[in-house]
Amino acid sequence: MIAYLKGILSDKDTKRVVVDVNGIGYSVDVAERTVTRLPAIGEEVTFYTYYTQNRDHEIKLYGFTSKDALKMFEMALTVTRVGPSLAQNILTVLSPSQFQQAVLKEDIRVLMRVPRLGKELAQLIILKLKKNIAKIKLDEKVELVGTAATHQAVINLLLNLQASELDAEEALKKAIESIGEDADRDALVKEALRYIRN
Repeated sequence: MIAYLKGILSDKDTKRVVVDVNGIGYSVDVAERTVTRLPAIGEEVTFYTYYTQNRDHEIKLYGFTSKDALKMFEMALTVTRVGPSLAQNILTVLSPSQFQQAVLKEDIRVLMRVPRLGKELAQLIILKLKKNIAKIKLDEKVELVGTAATHQAVINLLLNLQASELDAEEALKKAIESIGEDADRDALVKEALRYIRN
């Protein structure tokens, strides 16, 4: 209904802002992470928005300063038991890329850093989102370091060898289980290829 708002920031608190668009003030619910990064009142802002109406016919507009955040918010909402408030909690604690990486790496501990998100729900989020969240291309660039960088390098090499993304991820997972996550890139590639070819 409302794809985005571009106007003047006229008020803000910890979880809500008001945007003046040609004399009309729109109340927008935002993540605390977003509020801390906003310009001063009176400056121009743009929010990518998600419109919702609950059972009590209360209308809310959720706003995000990046398309990445909106994508992850909408993705989170596809999981049963994840409503707008919890989805916004996720993006208060985790950046879009951190959320995506946590799901892809099945990192339950990272997801459980979000208030009201327990182990069972974290497992459900991973189960429901892992396949589709991998297809989402984020504008935000993720700089991987250490074992994460090595694992991504292994996946990239497997993809270059014509493996599908899903097969590459599964093969890497099995290789890690077999020889350990701290193994070097070449050893992981060699081990992963055993599972792709079988």
